[in-house]
Amino acid sequence: MSRKHYDVLQLQPNATADEIQHAYRALAMRYHPDRNSSPDAATKMAAINEAYETLRDGNRPKPRPASHESPNQGNGVNLELAVSVLSAARAVILRQGWATVHDDDSIVLFTYGKSSTKIALVDRLTSELLVRIMRRVGGLTAILAGRVEGRFAAGVAITIFDLMRAEKHGAAVPEGPCKTLLAAFL
Repeated sequence: MSRKHYDVLQLQPNATADEIQHAYRALAMRYHPDRNSSPDAATKMAAINEAYETLRDGNRPKPRPASHESPNQGNGVNLELAVSVLSAARAVILRQGWATVHDDDSIVLFTYGKSSTKIALVDRLTSELLVRIMRRVGGLTAILAGRVEGRFAAGVAITIFDLMRAEKHGAAVPEGPCKTLLAAFL
């Protein structure tokens, strides 16, 4: 891990996962642009998010493929490459000033400032997961997926990006911070 990430979170390199999370939350409360009006708050928050994501991911096991797939291939997709692509997408999102609002094993949600626009990052998008995301998340604009399995009628309000195949499905991306961010993926 880069010493820079520990410095951003004001931690020593031997910090535990709990200490990393506590430092992130404290700094996020202090520098989030919704709470801090200084002109560099968004830049500081992006650095804090990137440091936290990097250090947290270093303590997190990599996703495992389903048992019927080989360790390196799944549905014709190199899983190690897919993990790398998703990590890079997460880093791009955080560098652009988006904040993580939800993170579990299947979905990571990001939002930008006070807008209701959200972006979801998922490893594998299936029709069942799409329905679950649509029911759970209002104001969702885009889903970035490492793998898209099947064809979707995503609706007029959602754009789906298959990061491994460089394909876009669904609605056009509306103008604003989301379009600016997603231009990197188009």
